[in-house]
Amino acid sequence: MHAVARVALSVAFCAVQSGCDTNAHASGSSRSDARANAAGYSGTNSRGIPRYVNRPFTDEERAILRRAFGVVNPSHLYVSDSTDEGVLKYDPEIKRCPSCYVNSFRLGYISVRNRGESWDDLELRVKRMRRSDFPPGSLVASKSIDMLDPEIQPEVRQMLADAGRAGFQVHVGSTYRSPEQEAMVMAGGGGRTHTLTSLHSYGRAIDISVGDGNPGHQRTRAQWIGFRRWVTSYRRDDFRVIGAPDRTWDWPHVELPSARIGFPSIERALAAGRACLAAGAQARCEFPPHLPATR
Repeated sequence: MHAVARVALSVAFCAVQSGCDTNAHASGSSRSDARANAAGYSGTNSRGIPRYVNRPFTDEERAILRRAFGVVNPSHLYVSDSTDEGVLKYDPEIKRCPSCYVNSFRLGYISVRNRGESWDDLELRVKRMRRSDFPPGSLVASKSIDMLDPEIQPEVRQMLADAGRAGFQVHVGSTYRSPEQEAMVMAGGGGRTHTLTSLHSYGRAIDISVGDGNPGHQRTRAQWIGFRRWVTSYRRDDFRVIGAPDRTWDWPHVELPSARIGFPSIERALAAGRACLAAGAQARCEFPPHLPATR
């Protein structure tokens, strides 16, 4: 491989992984430092609306974000929350009220998005897709813990066992889902998902039902709230849920973020984008999953 290509691939790997201690690593700073630089566009305001970024972008930056990550309007970027686990997200349509659910995509996550395709165009394409449009064997959905990232399998098994000992009646409904399966879920409509970039496709998310699985039942809802409070404080707060323990559009979803997946700031995304778009670079601008070899 040409030397320039090797350097580009190295830069892409370091920038995307957000953990390499080299000169190629954006600004040479830690993930926490990068998150501190993104404080102005992290989390939500007092109304529960994302703090979308408010800064000018150069033509070069706009071109990188568009070509590498499908971003049409950079002013719709924000970091999901103010913790070190927050990742850079893009909303094609701005969220204007706490109960206004919009599709939201995590930059650099694997998905069915084609190279150069915008998220706006992908939304339209997915809406028209039918099961027959997906390649044979690509629609994969599992309930097995064995299909998760091997790194988290022991912790998930221990959590489920401890949840039972804590008095929660829990059932695993889903673990790994392929990007194509995530797209099939969105194509089915009904608000079952608002993203095509899920940690399910990295084997780092599970859907867990509590009790009879119906949060519309008062007793079940109370049990589910209790479980969500319990699991988000379990051990080192490794497990995360969508929304708040008592308020969400996705009650079953529980995930284990990784510092190796997701950009902590716009600057990190730009560094990775420049690298993977460089002449001769072979890498895609996506974080590779760490899944069982037998999947």
